[in-house]
Amino acid sequence: EYNRGRDRMEKLKYDDSTSGIEDGTQKCCYVSVDDVGVKFQKPERKGRRKKNRSFVENTVIHVQAEDKQYTLTAIGMDKAFKLLVAFLLENKLMEDHRLVFFSDGAACIRDYIGKYFGFRQHTVILDWLHLEKKCNEFLSMGIKGSKDEKNQIKEKLASILWTGRHENAIKYLESLRNSHIKNPAKIEELKGYIRRKSPNMTCYALRHELGLRISSNRVEKANDLVVAARQKHNGMSWSRKGSGALAIITATMINGEMEGWMAGHTINYR
Repeated sequence: EYNRGRDRMEKLKYDDSTSGIEDGTQKCCYVSVDDVGVKFQKPERKGRRKKNRSFVENTVIHVQAEDKQYTLTAIGMDKAFKLLVAFLLENKLMEDHRLVFFSDGAACIRDYIGKYFGFRQHTVILDWLHLEKKCNEFLSMGIKGSKDEKNQIKEKLASILWTGRHENAIKYLESLRNSHIKNPAKIEELKGYIRRKSPNMTCYALRHELGLRISSNRVEKANDLVVAARQKHNGMSWSRKGSGALAIITATMINGEMEGWMAGHTINYR
């Protein structure tokens, strides 16, 4: 029904991107991972010198299973993933749940998922909004023409990727007329980006039709609540210890664990 009347390059195809989608009978645990950086506070200031852009990187992980959720945070991705493994084991989410990870496509996140979960079956999905945004950025630098013509090219590419047909997306870019190309190097970069990220692209159209998640927006909202809302204001800078401690306190409050911690120094971790 979805394919009826659609262009050949935009049709859904029964392949790995569709056959691997959870069918509604499986128990799934959805894990969204992201990093958020805040300005690093130097121990001391030594006169006037050129500012170095140093950041404290907080890793935030949002876990959802059925109608329950939990937020984890730590300074550094390695420590955050150790917390994640412990949390999944404690809540028996490693035993009979399918693990589905969402990320913005950062190579470090993909590498850590492989490092800590390579021993079991899992799925990694590239966030749709990041994919669409990245493609539009490359196209803005690589194509020319009127505003309507450029928007048509962007919309066409997005409609092809929406169905998970990354090979068709590359064919479409190769079919662009020379009169529409401003910077061939940027088009080649975009093709390379699509090839690199293709293993983590899915059939977003089918997931959307089935009411399944296609975005890592849960962890981006958690980033705002746990770190950004308090720590990313003009003029603020933080030590690693201070930034991490405040993020943990905020996450503890969000998880409803503060009362137990204040009364008896216990965390349910559930």
